Amino acid sequence: MQGIRSVLAGGTRGAAFVFGYALYLAFGYTLFHPTTLFSAANGHVEEQTEFWFLIAIVSTRIAVYAATTVLAALRKTPPLSISIAVSCISGAIGFLIVCMLIQFSDFAPNAALLPWMICAGAFFGIGDAVANLLWARFSSALSLRSVYLFALLSNLASLAAYLLLVLLPPAFILPATAALFVCAVLFAKPSIESRPDQTDEYSTPVFRSAIASLWRPILGTAILSFLSALMLQMPAQREIPLATFQMTSLVTQPVVIVALLVPALFIKRQPELSSVYKVALPLSAAGFLLLPLIWNDAGGLANACAQLGTLVANIILWCMLADTVRDTKLPASLVFSLALLVVNGSRLAGTLVAHANAETLARGDISLTTVALVAVYLVAMISLFLLKERKRPHPTAETPTSAEPLDVLALKCNALADRERFTPREREIVLHLAQGRTVHAISEKLFVSENTVKSHIKSIYLKLDIHSRAELIEIITAEGE
Repeated sequence: MQGIRSVLAGGTRGAAFVFGYALYLAFGYTLFHPTTLFSAANGHVEEQTEFWFLIAIVSTRIAVYAATTVLAALRKTPPLSISIAVSCISGAIGFLIVCMLIQFSDFAPNAALLPWMICAGAFFGIGDAVANLLWARFSSALSLRSVYLFALLSNLASLAAYLLLVLLPPAFILPATAALFVCAVLFAKPSIESRPDQTDEYSTPVFRSAIASLWRPILGTAILSFLSALMLQMPAQREIPLATFQMTSLVTQPVVIVALLVPALFIKRQPELSSVYKVALPLSAAGFLLLPLIWNDAGGLANACAQLGTLVANIILWCMLADTVRDTKLPASLVFSLALLVVNGSRLAGTLVAHANAETLARGDISLTTVALVAVYLVAMISLFLLKERKRPHPTAETPTSAEPLDVLALKCNALADRERFTPREREIVLHLAQGRTVHAISEKLFVSENTVKSHIKSIYLKLDIHSRAELIEIITAEGE
């Protein structure tokens, strides 16, 4: 239970802060099932209008993540208070527009509502993306085990919040969803401030190393997101009554999350995230294999399986991104925005492809069987190629070391670091290298991965235009002479 105590640091107050993320997730469930949000309109909002509302949300999220990636690469990150204000104001405008549309839906044609619906979706997309990045920043301050427990507990709590939301009378769902969103954003600020401040660092070798370790799970999650969006927009799934769809999801998702959570509570070692994908992949494959057989029977079980696989993959990706940021000290906005940009782009593509081919997919049709088989093939490709583990090379001993006394050595290393403008992490590693420590020993000393240490060493060598530790020792020895 040590991981939970770490996540819930601060007692009741800490629990309220960290489970603000659960409120954000509950808001997301409502946002991406627009029929729930527009239930007060009594069916006057057409399916086509809801579709473009969803497209506007995802498209705007992509635009925000792209803009954030560029700003982070330029070392320009907006202050925390500005991000919270942008998220709250954008969400509030979106809710006001939707409230207005519900009032007009009884007598206004859907063609007149459509531009406003797209506008509301755009504001929701901005607020949602910024809020997501706020919680990404908080997650990056947690250890791998803590962020894994945090993600699972938050997803479990969000399902309880969503259940309470859908049980409300239709007239109360919209204001309750607005309250969820505002609380989720406002809780993000004290949650972030309750954790130790982490100074961002950036170097090209470290960034490239991070991308090299993350591109497989990012691409794998993107493919699963494409497939789940494809499934969600198929005619079979749109024919399922909303209440039936909700109940199926609210039964199947907690089962899977609890199955992942229980072992993590009692096993103290770091979770093997790659092994958890073994849960996600069969679930997604089962969804598409069941589709030609049961279509929309069994309460939309086929769709539920596909969505479950994507849910698990997104949780694991979130944990891997947070762990990479904590390990490398890269800006959280850069790493998360880049990954979420790819995943949301795939989701948008899957939604558009399904919508464009909706008329050609029917029960018993050969096209449907083809889609199912192709989907299963893609899932198999993920399991065999994208998510395969690479063997880590054994650390090799590096013997060159300086003969200087430690205090003199530290002064020379600091002088070199000041002159070459090393990052704080590079400054630490230079001293360890000068003392003759191996990559493996440095990683244990600094509590970072060996790949991260190697990337920092590469960055140091590039700045000094050298290629070996022996050359580094020579430069340190000559420092001050």
